[in-house]
Amino acid sequence: MAELRNVMTYLVRNYPHKHELSKARLTKMIYLADWKSAIEHQRQMTGIEWQFNHFGPYVDDVHNLALEDSAFSVKSEQNMFGKPKETIVLADRLADDRVSNEEAAILDHVIEQTKRLTWDAFIKLVYSTYPVLTGSRGSRLDLVKSAEAYREVEAQLAEL
Repeated sequence: MAELRNVMTYLVRNYPHKHELSKARLTKMIYLADWKSAIEHQRQMTGIEWQFNHFGPYVDDVHNLALEDSAFSVKSEQNMFGKPKETIVLADRLADDRVSNEEAAILDHVIEQTKRLTWDAFIKLVYSTYPVLTGSRGSRLDLVKSAEAYREVEAQLAEL
C-alpha cells in the first residue's frame, strides 16, 4: 500500500495543469486511483476510508495532510466564478514521490484520463463510478467489495 503523502506528491508533481489541483480535484483523483487499484489488484492504493457525502466520494485526509506536511502548501485562490478555492501545491521540490511501478501506472492512467476534463466532465466521471452509482449518501464506500461486485457484473455482461 502506498503512502498517501507519496501518492499526493506524485500527482501534484506530474499533473500538467497545476492550477486545477484544488483540494476537491486532488482528493477525487486519489479516489479514482484507489478505485482502479481495487478493480485491478483487489486492494486500494491508499488506506483512505472513503465516505459518500453530498459531494460524492470525499474525505478530509488529503486536505489535512496538505495542511500538516511541509512538503505541501495550500494556496487560497478564487475559481473562475469568483468563489474561494484551495489549491494544493508542492512546497518541497525534493519531496518523496516513490510509488511502485504498478501504482505509478495507475496514477499515470488517472492523470491521462482526467487532464483534459473540465470540472463538470471530471465530476461526471467520478459520479459514474460503480461505487458511487450503487452506494448511498452518508455511507462508507468499500471500494474492494464494490470492485468485486463490478467484476461479477462485467462477467455476466460478457456472457450475454
